[in-house]
This record gives sequence, C-alpha cells and structure tokens, in this order.
Amino acid sequence: MARELAGLRKRELADRIDRTAAAVSQYELGQSRPSAETLGRCARALDLPVGFFTSGRPHLRLDTAHAHFRSLRATTAVQRQQALAHVELLWEVTDQLERVIELPAVDVGLPLGMPHGDPAAAARTTRKAWHQPTGPVVHLVRNLEARGIVVTRIPAVDAETIDAFSAAPHGRPVIALSGKGNPMRQRFSVAHELGHLLLHPDPAPGSGHHEREANAFAAELLMPAAEIGDRLPARAEVPALKEVADGYGVSVAALVYRGKDLGVYNDTAVRRMMATLGRLGWTTREPVRADYRGEEPELLVRAVELAAAHGLPLPRLAATLHIGLPRLRGLLGMHDSRPRLRLIHGSGGGLDE
Repeated sequence: MARELAGLRKRELADRIDRTAAAVSQYELGQSRPSAETLGRCARALDLPVGFFTSGRPHLRLDTAHAHFRSLRATTAVQRQQALAHVELLWEVTDQLERVIELPAVDVGLPLGMPHGDPAAAARTTRKAWHQPTGPVVHLVRNLEARGIVVTRIPAVDAETIDAFSAAPHGRPVIALSGKGNPMRQRFSVAHELGHLLLHPDPAPGSGHHEREANAFAAELLMPAAEIGDRLPARAEVPALKEVADGYGVSVAALVYRGKDLGVYNDTAVRRMMATLGRLGWTTREPVRADYRGEEPELLVRAVELAAAHGLPLPRLAATLHIGLPRLRGLLGMHDSRPRLRLIHGSGGGLDE
C-alpha cells in the first residue's frame, strides 16, 4: 500500500532500499519479514513512519476490477494502483472518523447496488428526489456529500491521465477527482461517476457501453432535455453557447454534444464548433468566471473538525493511522498555510543546515 501510494514499482522500491525486487515481493506477500533496518529504509524511501508497516494493513484492498475507470489504455497499472491506494487509505480515515461522529446516510434518491435501466430516466428520478425539478444543479459536490458520498481529490496522481473514478467500498461510495480539466468539466466528471454508482453495480473498467450510459446520465442530470433544448441557440456560436453553459455549470463542449444528442445540431455543426474550441484552447482550458473557484469537497474536513471537538484531534488521528500529520492533511485536502521551517544548528560560531 505504501509503495503504491508513492507510485513505485517493486524494482524501484528495491533499488531505493538496496534489496532485490524478489525480496520486496516476499515482504508484501508475507513470505518473509523485513528486518528493522529494512523497515527503516522503507519508511525513509516511502516517506512514512515505521509504524505504518506494523498496524495490520491493509484494512481495505481495492483493485481495478472494483472501481469505475474510464479507460485502461490511458493509464498505467502503477497510476491506477496509486489512485486506488489513496482511496484505501481514505477509507481508513473515514472508518476512524465514524467511530466518533455519524456521517450522512447514503441516500442519493435511488438505491445503490442494483441496475436502474434507462440512464436519462434514472437522472430525472435523481433530480426529483433532490427537489431539483428544473434549472441547474447548484453545487453538485455538496449535494452528494450531504447524501453520504465521499468526494475527494487525488494528490500526487498524474492529472493528465485520470479524470475521475469511483468505488463503493463497504457501502460508502467514494468519487475521486484529479485536477484535470476546468471546474465545469469536473462537475460533469462527478455526475458521470454518480451515474456509474447508480447504474453499474458491477464495475467494468473501460467498458464503452458503461461509459456511454454514465455520460447520458450526467447529461440529463446537469442539462435536462425538457428545458435545455429550448435554451440552445439555433446556430452554434461560442458567445451564445458560453452563456448557456455557464448558467448550467457545464463546458461549452458538453453543451454542444448535448445539442447533438437532442437533434439541435448536426454533425457538421459539432465538428465546426469543436474545431473552434480547439483553436481557442477551450477543449482543455475553457475560461471560467474570475469569482468562481469550482466545487471543493468539504465533508471530511468538516468531519475532522467535529471529531477534533469531541476527543479526536487531527494529530491523534494521524498517530492512530501511523501516517504523519502532513500526509493526513494532504489526504483530506487541508492546505497547510504555515511557513516551512528547517532546523539548523551552530558549530563553533558557524551555522550548518
């Protein structure tokens, strides 16, 4: 787990601790026990306390087959395992927090763990359950967190290869986001992963059919057909499309494809508009309002604050998990604004770092 969190292959860790890859495999399989010296080397190489290796991990073990990944070709096995290890460790944090406080019950309007048929119908049912019959969904992430889904950002994972993925370990769904794309694209990614959680109880990573269904769910959730069609400009032009897209919290590209699905724009219009967006650089970095900073997860941060007020302060939680306070802050998305200090000591009037 520690190796995967660091994004290392076995042979890379072996090189760092001056051991063989076969020895690392034996340690991980429990076929041999590393010496105290070797554990110390592992701790330094992986930037974790030695205690991390003595606490009975892993409490949760995920693999690619347990998660909804959009594409297996776009990511390496190491990248996927690094992202999954993040969720494994986050599950441990959540488990500890739930011993002190009660997180919201999982209730997104439809039961998880069973197929729900037509994606658009499932999205309409979800909107109705959220008392959102018309108009844009305001703060999608907060809606999900209030309904028991943990949303997190993946630190230290290549943001150019992973948009998002989701899993439901032990019944508590997790949607993990990278930093890829602008806030509007990320909103669509969150809706897409919710579609997977509702429509696909058995993950099939890289399945084109599953991906199309999740996209259809997200499109209907964020841009309902019953109202968005009347708001689309008859001619696909950037300024008019941008105004509608901003109002619904989606990218112009997503809105254009929605127009195609609804029969408002033909293939020629879509190709022309996508070429225009490409020239503008909007396919990857569409501008957003200066006052809009996107939707940031806050459920776990608020849970930590509440736990701290009731006997589980952050340093104690970090010590219980044996992960160190800086890593715990990073895992929770809590940015430490304190100045970084380094210890120096004097010797004979001089200062040595």
